[in-house]
Amino acid sequence: MQKNPNPCINTGEFARLCNTNKRTLLYYDEIGLFRPAFTDENGYRYYSENQCDLFFTIRCLQEIGMPLKEIRSYIDHRSPEALQQLLGQQKLKVQQELEKLRRIEQVIDNKLGLVDLSRQPQVTAHIGSVGLEQLPAEYLVVSPPINTDDHDQVFAALCSHIGYCSRHRLNAGHPYGAMVSTEFLAREQWGCYSHFFTKVVDEPKGHPCHQKPAGEYAVTYLAGDYYNAAPAFRLLQEYLAQNHLRPGAFCYKEAVLDEVSMADPSGYLTRISVQVFQ
Repeated sequence: MQKNPNPCINTGEFARLCNTNKRTLLYYDEIGLFRPAFTDENGYRYYSENQCDLFFTIRCLQEIGMPLKEIRSYIDHRSPEALQQLLGQQKLKVQQELEKLRRIEQVIDNKLGLVDLSRQPQVTAHIGSVGLEQLPAEYLVVSPPINTDDHDQVFAALCSHIGYCSRHRLNAGHPYGAMVSTEFLAREQWGCYSHFFTKVVDEPKGHPCHQKPAGEYAVTYLAGDYYNAAPAFRLLQEYLAQNHLRPGAFCYKEAVLDEVSMADPSGYLTRISVQVFQ
């Protein structure tokens, strides 16, 4: 009777030890990826304890998307140099995947933040009225200057801006917004946008950027159609005049609740704000 000279455990015990199942071990053996240390004359498979790390490494490589054929190729030609090259390549893929997941998490956090903002007492209080809020500094990726209310040019600028942010993976979950020069605001040219913008978390080095300054802002919230903003802009102007406030360079128009969170456009919510000085 054939004997195995080294201590081994049977397939079921090895499967439990490595948190897998016998079917996986059988399949790996069939394709020549991971063979048992010993097979007796009756066809029973046995594995050694020192095979656990190899099995664990195979599963890790498989979980990060490496095809079994490529894993087998490495197993058949393994060496310290091949291991170093393989793990270097896979580490880069893991880092790229982590960066992608970080961006997705950022989008989720920012979307949750917008929903939370919509429920704040000062928001409901300022729908149809104006109040003062302390707002933090923010980085905005901006489009080239628009300075027109021509629909075709505005739409082309918007599509170009959205495409730019998409190509460079700059969208952090905030809907795009629009900046209106307060000179246009004074002339009641509310549809004459200066720039479109996309809010980002960190300074977007290498990209056209505007830093919205921290400070006190006059703020109103518009319920309903994002484009029907004339009454909100007029309300903001009246508030500035009545309270003898000097506006900053730009008025910022940005969605809080939009198509992502509301099926009914009447439930959309937009924040319009302008920095003010005494």
